[in-house]
Amino acid sequence: MFMIVMSHLTQHGIWFSPDAEISNQFLLAHLFQMWSGQLGNWIFILISGYFVCTSKFSWKKVFALWFQIFSISATIGLITYFSKVKVIGFYNPNYTQLGFFESAKPATKKDLIRCLLPCYFGNNWFAVAYLVFYLFVPFLNHFREKLSQKMHLQLITLMFALGCVVKQFPFEGFFVNDNLFMFILGYFIASYIRFYNPKILSHTKINFIISICLMISFALWNCFVYKFLYHLQFIRNNSEKVLSFFGGGMPRILSTLNAVLIFSTFKNIKILHSRFINTVASTTFGVYLLHENLLINKTIWHVVFRLDDWTSSPYLLPYMFFCATVVFAVCTIIELIRKYFFSKVFHI
Repeated sequence: MFMIVMSHLTQHGIWFSPDAEISNQFLLAHLFQMWSGQLGNWIFILISGYFVCTSKFSWKKVFALWFQIFSISATIGLITYFSKVKVIGFYNPNYTQLGFFESAKPATKKDLIRCLLPCYFGNNWFAVAYLVFYLFVPFLNHFREKLSQKMHLQLITLMFALGCVVKQFPFEGFFVNDNLFMFILGYFIASYIRFYNPKILSHTKINFIISICLMISFALWNCFVYKFLYHLQFIRNNSEKVLSFFGGGMPRILSTLNAVLIFSTFKNIKILHSRFINTVASTTFGVYLLHENLLINKTIWHVVFRLDDWTSSPYLLPYMFFCATVVFAVCTIIELIRKYFFSKVFHI
């Protein structure tokens, strides 16, 4: 989740005009662009799949998940709307051309309505996909029980080929996957690891070293892309696709493999019970919903932390870590308070 926060900070918090100088600070700031967030998402999916493949489906869990998404979004929407805080909002196309301070304005009634109906409008793609995925868990578990080990592996191979390998080719239109497809692929990968514990993933040190090398490669790729962003027209016109090509998107070969390696590394490590780890871990989905709420996700970085004033500072990268740590900690505390309050009221 910390990797996800860093990725969102980079994507939404550091604004560079088209004429900005490609400085060392510029390159360092984009070390976490895209890939770290998508990698964090993948790991979250694998952790979820690892546990739900043996758990009993619960409508109470569905309600609790929906209510978590709704309560956080609705609260942020109401506070933002009535306090008249300037935000980018859901309907502001000028942000990418003008920047935050030239485009921000108070939330509108349309923004408030979207916050009151977060699942219907799909405000947070990951949260909604997770909710829909969980509704399919009992059917997936039943289907998985009928699979032999060989067919289980064949299914993963087919889904990986269509969802990741094919998507690696530019301009392909053969297979269009979506967020739910990636959740289901992650479910079958994680459940295969849980039930069959493949030997190829049992080498903890090798897995860890490879995953670290891949993460460094992703970061260096980001630096390379941004170094030539304003010098090569093709990169400038296709910057997001070029960034995600190497390993910055979920439907990418290296992103998937890297997530599996990291997941397997920590699965193989024997960690003693820690109340602190478990407490913080229970808040991470709430941290996601709080800091990546589409109404305030840019306001946090531009207004609260004034990241625009740090873009030329040699201390930009340490400041980014400081900001991400503060956001993670504050969101964790808020989520703990929310969970305590609503557990008393609704017993969930």
